[in-house]
Amino acid sequence: MYNFINSGHKFPVTHREKIFWKPTVKGVIHNSILDLIGNTPLVKLNKIPKANNLECEIYAKCEFLNPGGSIKDRTALALLKDAKQGGNVTDKTIFVEPTSGNTGIGVAFEAALMDNKSIIITGEKSSNEKVSTMRLLGADVIQTNKSTIEIAHKIHDKDLQHVVILNQFENDANPRVHYETTGEEILNAMGEINMVVVGTGTGGTLSGVGHKIKERYPNCHIIVAEPDGSIIFNVHGKKHPYLVEGIGGSKAPIVLDKSVANGYEVVTDEESFLMARELCQKEGLLCGGSSGAAMAAAIKAAKRLKLGLGKRIVVILTDGIRNYMTKFVCNQWMEAHLFLDPPEHTMSWWKDPITKITPGHEYPKVDSKMTCLQAIKEMGKGNIAVVVNEKGSFVGAVSKDSFRNYATNPTKLPYEDSENFDFNESVTNYLVKDCHILAKNGKKGMPSVGLLSRILDITDFVVIGTNVSKDDEDHFIPESVATADDILNYILVRQ
Repeated sequence: MYNFINSGHKFPVTHREKIFWKPTVKGVIHNSILDLIGNTPLVKLNKIPKANNLECEIYAKCEFLNPGGSIKDRTALALLKDAKQGGNVTDKTIFVEPTSGNTGIGVAFEAALMDNKSIIITGEKSSNEKVSTMRLLGADVIQTNKSTIEIAHKIHDKDLQHVVILNQFENDANPRVHYETTGEEILNAMGEINMVVVGTGTGGTLSGVGHKIKERYPNCHIIVAEPDGSIIFNVHGKKHPYLVEGIGGSKAPIVLDKSVANGYEVVTDEESFLMARELCQKEGLLCGGSSGAAMAAAIKAAKRLKLGLGKRIVVILTDGIRNYMTKFVCNQWMEAHLFLDPPEHTMSWWKDPITKITPGHEYPKVDSKMTCLQAIKEMGKGNIAVVVNEKGSFVGAVSKDSFRNYATNPTKLPYEDSENFDFNESVTNYLVKDCHILAKNGKKGMPSVGLLSRILDITDFVVIGTNVSKDDEDHFIPESVATADDILNYILVRQ
């Protein structure tokens, strides 16, 4: 054995025991990165079950370790193979897919390796990281607040010869790949299991894994993690927007077989993101928000079903943190949504209430029925306007910079020319994405100047206002706008 100590190299060796893992006897060489899709590891959780007073065993199916970063690598590969087997694919084929992001990454990733073009249509909720990854992989990305499926069909209808819609929402290759691979892998590794927990977007994972597990163990509980605000399973719940990406919705896709599920657990955004961070910090599993939702649902279901010693649970962790570096991975983002408290600092101004700040500029409120041009005129020499409806409730915000951004980066279908920005369109079509608001009467009471300053670490302005309830609905009434200038001026005076 080579003697590192006497070789002249300086290593901080403290003992001579073997401290590394044992390499495999024979290394494996793969012909393509696609060979590494699937066969993801199952990892036993050690700290989280104990912290939640659970005696059952919980195992994580680490789908975020797929090459493209999510379980949707399986789906995308299955959809592409299905299209090829159908004789619909040539070197000139353009793959089109409406997606919340991860399937788009998988399609772009795998299409690039096939030397085919891909067009991905995704909603404005998709993280910037997802969109940037798809573009890096060569996809044309259309981010829109309109129906992604309708846009996909519009593109297809313009070029029937070359465009193939992979259609994860209706194509049975989606649940089939999870029946034949994901579910089979779980059974081969685990043997008998008592519960499987999964979030559901298209429903492919739930349907495929659920049926495969039920064939072998019909008494196994198949549990769905349902985001608070989704009504696919929680049909009597209140539909409202939520922040977790990729799961839930308002309408069950065709490939989703709801009958395979034994039940569901409603999980809030806060529970989802805090659990995702806990999985990172306590178990070393760098997974995304929907994985946090699945784990939170597993803990709730295990307690509800009283699964004790000797019982085994598998939770599917669908994607990793790469897609959310500017979202729940970021402390300031978590603080902005009141999921975490700001740091405990001792500066004289840090804990002052935000009501002590006097905004240095008054920003106009514009009616949601106005055009972009009218909003710009209302702004005058300023840069920001708050958009409200006829009742004065917050709709969003616009800025001259956001209009410039939209004008520079138009949403364009492949067969269309890039058009000049139409300033006569409704202002609500061009709201600032990820606009942060801060209520003086939020769930944690009056916010501090310190919290406001932390939020301004990640955004140019924050809309300040008050929460009110009207007609059984919650509304935010905007009152002012705070910027970094306001914070700095307050610090100068306060010190």
